[in-house]
Amino acid sequence: MLHRLAITTGDDYAPLGDAAVARLVECRVEMELSKAARFALRFEEEICEQKNELLDGDDPLLKRDTRVGIFTSFEKSDTIECLLVGRVTKVRSSHIVGGRGSWVEVHGEDRRVDMGKVHINGTYTGLASEVVQQIVRQYGYNETRIDPTLIEYKKPQPQLTQSDTDLAFIESIARANNMDFRIEYEVETGFDKAVSQVTETAVLATSPPADKSATGPLPPVLSKPEHVLRLNPAGDDCANITKFDGKIDYDKPTSAFGFAMDDAKERDVRSQLAEDPVVADPSKLTETRKMFEARRDPAPPKPDPVAAQLAKESLVQEQSWFVEADCSASSERLGFLVLPHAIVKVENMGPNLSGLYQVKTATHVFTPTDRLVDFTLRANGFEESADG
Repeated sequence: MLHRLAITTGDDYAPLGDAAVARLVECRVEMELSKAARFALRFEEEICEQKNELLDGDDPLLKRDTRVGIFTSFEKSDTIECLLVGRVTKVRSSHIVGGRGSWVEVHGEDRRVDMGKVHINGTYTGLASEVVQQIVRQYGYNETRIDPTLIEYKKPQPQLTQSDTDLAFIESIARANNMDFRIEYEVETGFDKAVSQVTETAVLATSPPADKSATGPLPPVLSKPEHVLRLNPAGDDCANITKFDGKIDYDKPTSAFGFAMDDAKERDVRSQLAEDPVVADPSKLTETRKMFEARRDPAPPKPDPVAAQLAKESLVQEQSWFVEADCSASSERLGFLVLPHAIVKVENMGPNLSGLYQVKTATHVFTPTDRLVDFTLRANGFEESADG
C-alpha cells in the first residue's frame, strides 16, 4: 500500500485486494471549492500469454460504479481521515511491447456523481433550501446540514423550476444564494483500526460563514484558523511548507451598486441602463430581422429586492478575493489534511501576504515513499484586517 493510504471498495468498506495493493504505484485526489472531488489510482500492469492480469481480472475496483473510499492517517494521531467516498467512472490503460511499463488507471468522483445521472423536469414551492433537503435525502446521505435560503416560492407566482439533473439543480440554487454544496465525512473504526462506517453529511452553506447581522453586502470575514503555515519561521520553529507563491490583484472591485426594476419608475431605470440608445435604420434591416418589429416588448420583470440583494452580495463576495497563493508541502511535515473550505493562518510572510486564508484547491499525491500536497489559498485582506 502507498504511504499512509487506505483504499476500500463496496458499501461495507472492504480493504482493497492484495493483488491490486501490490501493483498500486500512485494515488491522486483533486479537490476544489464548489466542485466534486476526483481521484485517480494508477496500477502497474502485467501482460502474460496475451492476458492483462489486472485489467482482465475480476477485481471490483475495475467495475462500473464501484463504491470507493480513500482514507489516510497521521503519525501523531490515531484518527483515520476520509478524503472522499466516490464511484468509479472511468478506466484507462496503456500497454507497452513486452509488458514492462504498462499501466491501468481507475478514475472516479465523490458521490455527488450519483446526483448527475438523471434529467428531471419539475416545479417546487417553498424555500429552495427545503427542496434541497428533500432531494439529498433520496441519495442515502447519513446527515444533512442545509442553511435556510431567503426567497419563498408560492403559487401562482413564478415557482422554483428544475430542468436538469439534481446535481446541476442544487448547484444552481447554491450559486443563486451565494452558498456552496459539498460533502463532509466522519470516520468510525473498529477494534482492528479498520474503517467500519463513514458518516456522509450533505452540506449547503455559505463558505466562509456569512455575517447574518450585516445590513448590506460585505466581503466574507475569515476567522478561527484551524492550522498555521510557516515557510521561513523565526527562532527554533520548523517550516511546514516548501513553497509559497503569492499573487495580489489590486484591480478587483470590492463594492457594488444594484437596483431592482420597478413598474412605477420604469423610465428612470431604463435611463440608468443605457443613455442615448442607438436605433438601427429600418431600411437596412434584413427580412429576418423585420419579423421581430411587430413583436411587443416583453413586460418588465417584477421587482424582487431579495434577489437584487443576493446579486450584489454575490458580486462583492466573488470579487473580494484579491490575494492568492500557490503552496506545496509534504503532508507528513504539515501534520494535517488540507481540505477546501478550511481556514489557515500564514505566518512570517510580511504584512501583505501573512494573515488568514481559505483553502481553495488541494491536490493530494500518494507514492510508495511519501505523500505530497499542492494547494491554493485565497484571502480578501492583508494581515491587519485578516487578524481582526
